[in-house]
Amino acid sequence: MENEDEGEANNKFETIVSILIAIVVVLGALVSWRASLIDDSSGDNDYAGIKAAVNAEQARALNYVNAYADYGNYVNYWKNERLSSLISEDMAKSGDEDPALATEVKTANDIADSSSDMFKMRYLNRDRSYNIQRQLGEMWADASKKNDLDYQTQFNAADEDRARTRMMLIALMILTVSPIFYTLVESGEKPQYKYAMTALGTLFMIGGAVLAFLVEFKMI
Repeated sequence: MENEDEGEANNKFETIVSILIAIVVVLGALVSWRASLIDDSSGDNDYAGIKAAVNAEQARALNYVNAYADYGNYVNYWKNERLSSLISEDMAKSGDEDPALATEVKTANDIADSSSDMFKMRYLNRDRSYNIQRQLGEMWADASKKNDLDYQTQFNAADEDRARTRMMLIALMILTVSPIFYTLVESGEKPQYKYAMTALGTLFMIGGAVLAFLVEFKMI
């Protein structure tokens, strides 16, 4: 009778161990699946970061070319406007109505007027200097509306995903230790040994599962 009770207890214990092994296998499969998805996400973020970096460099180059072209037109405008003013002042002081000087004044004014149409007057400061940094800032903002230029955020996300993948693989390694102890349960006869092996296997299973949970929800 006692042997029958002992055999029944062993059967129940073996059933429990089998269930625990099945749980570990399922957890391992889930963790492996999540690690694979996170690793894929890191690759996607790397690609997005490279694309954004290319967009950013292209936008920066075009912005500088266009902004400094406008700045060159402003310089031409300022030079001719200043030349016209200086000649007019000299003519007013001397009272000389030299036709050649008058022609130079008209020519300088015409060039200044045509140059003023080739850059945006709103970038002029109160002292009539040209605020090219403001123009570059606005051009960058416009470019960022059309394309993703924030490559650093993408690269940071890729690095974070790679770190999470490594932690998921560590959790998977911890989980794979658990079945070893469950298997060793059958190698001993004493209940204390069986309980100890089961406890160690369960400890590793819980540890791996908790680590995977923390990584999945970005709590570490």
